[in-house]
Amino acid sequence: MNPYVLSIVLILLLGAVIFYLGLKNKLLSAFSIQELVNIALFCSLLYVSILPFKLGLGRIPFINSFLFSIPFTATLFIGIRIVPKLGTVTLIIFGQSLLSQVTFSGVNPLWWPYALLASFMLEAYFLITGNYLNTLINAMGAGCLRGLVVNLYFFLFSAPYLWHKFYAPWYVFVKTSEGIIGSCIGAVVGFYLSKPVIKAYLHGGV
Repeated sequence: MNPYVLSIVLILLLGAVIFYLGLKNKLLSAFSIQELVNIALFCSLLYVSILPFKLGLGRIPFINSFLFSIPFTATLFIGIRIVPKLGTVTLIIFGQSLLSQVTFSGVNPLWWPYALLASFMLEAYFLITGNYLNTLINAMGAGCLRGLVVNLYFFLFSAPYLWHKFYAPWYVFVKTSEGIIGSCIGAVVGFYLSKPVIKAYLHGGV
């Protein structure tokens, strides 16, 4: 079986296991209208956070993964802190991915596994830890996990099988390291910025 196809099957299985465990442990609950509005808002904010990357920063050699990861992770983690529920990560990341495709490149389902993997790995992390970024350590762990998973999957699966681009191991290591560091920094930024946002939410909503 094609490795890319196999990866899709494994990603879908991971998602099925996560949401089965969520149902079994009564962790999967319906979203309120306010929560759905907030999730939609953060889909848009996540899209806005990567616009500088798409409009020029992405052309900066060697540090583009680092620059991309900081605002993306910070914005994502604020959204998760606002709606700390199973399914929030998937809705925000996949919603942003669809919005980005519609705006820039056109809808392409072949790129959906990348967004789903990024979502499901964080969903699994929060499910295992029982902690939705309530501590700085948990946030940093989630940030490092995000940077590791999305960069390895992109350079080892997405790029080779969708763009037919193959990268040397040293390059994959450097870019993944950048992504981990940038995502960890973004996690710290998002953790601290989320505190005043949550206070504003509690005193009247966002």
